[in-house]
Amino acid sequence: MPEGNLQDHLRATSTCKPLSWEQRLQIALDAAQGLEYLHIACKPALIHRDVKSRNILLTTDLGAKIADFGLTKAFSDSETHITTEPAGTMGYLDPEYFRSYHISEKSDLYSFGVVLLELITGHAPVIPINDSMSIHIGEWVHQSLDHGNIESIVDAKMGGDYDINSVWKAADLALHCKRDASRERPTMAEVVAQLKECLELENRRDGRRRSLGSNGDDSTCPGEASALEIEEEEKQHDGEIQAAAGPAMR
Repeated sequence: MPEGNLQDHLRATSTCKPLSWEQRLQIALDAAQGLEYLHIACKPALIHRDVKSRNILLTTDLGAKIADFGLTKAFSDSETHITTEPAGTMGYLDPEYFRSYHISEKSDLYSFGVVLLELITGHAPVIPINDSMSIHIGEWVHQSLDHGNIESIVDAKMGGDYDINSVWKAADLALHCKRDASRERPTMAEVVAQLKECLELENRRDGRRRSLGSNGDDSTCPGEASALEIEEEEKQHDGEIQAAAGPAMR
């Protein structure tokens, strides 16, 4: 693919322009829709078994395509989803599958949840703490969110340019995807629906910025809104969403 793989973009060198939050959400949505097709539209259903950022390829316009089907398994509804040994990449591998050798579409959900956390944080699945210790990205994010500290986990390369409610919703979705018990994970169709809502929240923010920018007054340049106007508008909007959603969004 012209733009390489997602992993290379997230571990961006000076030659790669950082991905915006909107671009990251669209990449996540594209990948989720690809997996939804494998799980639902394909007969028999296909389980990828190696979903990871390196296996998500990007087109020229940053559209995402799932790649590397070398470990993919096909299962009919009548088959028992048991494999001879777990396959996949450590850090992305479903722990339930690793323990039981029982594979299902929900194993792809776990791996996708890790990829979504990579998109949010910019970190690899395993984060070094010191020379001898490391922590899984899911545990690190969970600890931060328990303290209500979403800003501390968001990739600094985005420069704070994102809708905070959209990020909260995406982080919560990612943690649901990687729950230890597969029965507690959403379906890929549910993930697609949730990601569309995350993208809508981000697009609304962009729309408000454009709207404010088109209504300049004497104190600003023509067609530009002051930073204070934008900040106050966003605070009002965020407060409305949080009041409606309450703790469930967290």
